[in-house]
Amino acid sequence: MPDAPHGIYIHVPFCLHRCPYCAFVLIESDGSLHARFVDVIERQVRESRVDVATLYFGGGTPSMLDPEQVARLIGAAGGARDREVTLEANPDGLGLERLRGFREAGVNRLSLGIQSSRPGALAFLGRTHDPRQAAESFQAARSAGFRNVSIDLIFGMPGQRLDDWKRELEEWARRGPEHISIYGLTVEPGTALERDVRAGTALPGDELQRDLYVAAMELLPALGYRQYELSNFGRPGFESRHNLGYWEGRPYLGFGPGAHSYVAPRRWANIANVAQFIERAERGENLVGSEEKLTVDQQMLEAVFLGLRRIEGVFIPAFDERFGVSFDGRHAALVKELAEGGLVVRNGGFLALTMNGKLLADSVIARFA
Repeated sequence: MPDAPHGIYIHVPFCLHRCPYCAFVLIESDGSLHARFVDVIERQVRESRVDVATLYFGGGTPSMLDPEQVARLIGAAGGARDREVTLEANPDGLGLERLRGFREAGVNRLSLGIQSSRPGALAFLGRTHDPRQAAESFQAARSAGFRNVSIDLIFGMPGQRLDDWKRELEEWARRGPEHISIYGLTVEPGTALERDVRAGTALPGDELQRDLYVAAMELLPALGYRQYELSNFGRPGFESRHNLGYWEGRPYLGFGPGAHSYVAPRRWANIANVAQFIERAERGENLVGSEEKLTVDQQMLEAVFLGLRRIEGVFIPAFDERFGVSFDGRHAALVKELAEGGLVVRNGGFLALTMNGKLLADSVIARFA
């Protein structure tokens, strides 16, 4: 779909400190590089001249930028208009005045990194806010005029109990964010968490991890949140339009160190070193660190992978039209086997994961390779 509007992702690689589980491209920042970073990204976005559908500020901690700097970047993309403009933010450091500044800059969707309501869990995760600040940041967002607020929650931490997790979900659902994302704690290579686990830190076993995930899939819909992707739940009409673009295979451009871009059949990633990225960008040098041209088979596999992440599943007629081949002709035997195993189900023109399939999503999707 080469003529489809693009999603733009701006990776803001600054944090006050690196959390022990984090493997993202970032540096601990005192603010000294922010102005230079914004200057080069503003120029690059303006020069891209693409039709922008959505704009997403990820990180890092994008809320470390000043509202005026965020406004410049939104303006470079053509302004907010009727677009979804998302800013990720940490609960600490989000006063009402700052939030009003982001709202006036054009941000219309706020994504709060709550992660947990338990003080011990927040300490384990290395977060710099406490439960009180989390609740206050949400209320401040409402007071600042945000009517589309998403929160992130993490499950699978040491000592986490199923009942505590359910209460946490219920507590946040009562506050009424429009969107909730849940993520199982992942041990990424090279992180402090990986070193701690190797040294003996015990994480919940597979059975409890599964129970925590199932509890969210059962509880959140009962509280008014429709699951539309493996990790994402939204009130009707508040699904993340930007992330839906990824899962639908639409083109996107990534700006910032380590950011990825995709315009079929080409995919590329920027260099990941923050200082080098800024210096090379200021000199007008090439910023691509890696790239590949996807074969048709790779594009088809990616369409299945991304489609099965969505709760509706892969829309088979669209697959057939896009690639000029028959999905059923290629995968009939595998689909039959997976269906007999209770892992996938055919709903009209969609092929979707069952509840058991969601619990084994990675291994089910890998079977299509």
